[in-house]
Amino acid sequence: MRPTRILLISLTLIISLLLHKSLSARGHRSPASDQNVSFFCSATDSNGVPLRELTVGQVSIMDASRPAQTVSVRDASNLPLDLGIVLLASKQKFDQEQTAAIDVAQKLMKLGRDKIFVITANGDKPWTTPNIPWMTDSSAVSSLVRELDKNTGLPDLFTFNLATDAVGITRNSVQTYNTGTGFSVFDVIWLMMKNDPRLAQRAVVIFRLPMSHGPGLGEAVSRDGQQVTALSEATHNRIIGTAQTMGISFFTIGLEDKMPQSETSRANIQRDYMPMHGGNSVDARQYDADMDRQLELQYSTGRANIERIADETGGRPLWSTKKNYSDAVASIVSELSSRYIVSFTPNGGSEAGSLRPMKVQVSGAAHVSAPRAYVSHGGK
Repeated sequence: MRPTRILLISLTLIISLLLHKSLSARGHRSPASDQNVSFFCSATDSNGVPLRELTVGQVSIMDASRPAQTVSVRDASNLPLDLGIVLLASKQKFDQEQTAAIDVAQKLMKLGRDKIFVITANGDKPWTTPNIPWMTDSSAVSSLVRELDKNTGLPDLFTFNLATDAVGITRNSVQTYNTGTGFSVFDVIWLMMKNDPRLAQRAVVIFRLPMSHGPGLGEAVSRDGQQVTALSEATHNRIIGTAQTMGISFFTIGLEDKMPQSETSRANIQRDYMPMHGGNSVDARQYDADMDRQLELQYSTGRANIERIADETGGRPLWSTKKNYSDAVASIVSELSSRYIVSFTPNGGSEAGSLRPMKVQVSGAAHVSAPRAYVSHGGK
């Protein structure tokens, strides 16, 4: 099977969104100013209930496979929250995304303390609003969310799609994808977070489709000669690394929890297995079976990529079938309302400014939400 290869070109940079601000000098300020490393962390038991009153003795940290000394564990619930909400343009469930976004804002925001911005990714029409405001009360968030157009959005880095669009014995499959370059919704996220230098919890609630995060077919090659799978992996790694560097946790809400296109060809095209010449029917059946397997692989790998974005940045992936994603909203509110600032003494040995892997464990916890890497201060 050799599907036709089509490159989806990233959309043109929307200059007006930069607002002519010099934001590059306003980097993320870590929770601690000394040489200890600090990060936000939450832990839940087997029932999903947050563990309260965590102590230093409960938190253990592996710094690049070596034990590190936990210095302090402090309640972060009184710190302000900078929250981005990114809806996904959708013709079917956009109204449920809107309801969930409003629910998150109403349940999380403390008036005068927390700030939220809301944007939409993807869509058939380009985003044209030049000013994206930080909002400080839930009523403003609700009004803005209700006015969003389900067909309008910022460019998305993750747009993979594999479809069979020919009818009859001759099959023709097309994959579209993004090379991971160009201006995107993630650039807006980074700019908005850089725009607020205060010490705050930084998180993004983002709606995602698993298929869009698929790695692409291994044999496909982009215009610059790189394999599509390698481009997809590099793009995911770059998003995760940037979020870790800036101290941003992603909470991903999957819009599906099962393979939505299983037996896709049967659903989308009329299968004709009546050959005009001997042998054609067998070839068509084999082609369709191969396509179904590829779709399942793209979906499962895309789902794993979405989970990586959340797990490795200290957030959480959430898959929900409930109307308005009420269970996902409840989990997000619970975790962001019960976080801690954990500080530890790093082992050193890495170049200053580089990302260094770490692993966090909490005694008595069934699930720990903490970043999988931190920015090294350098040193021995």
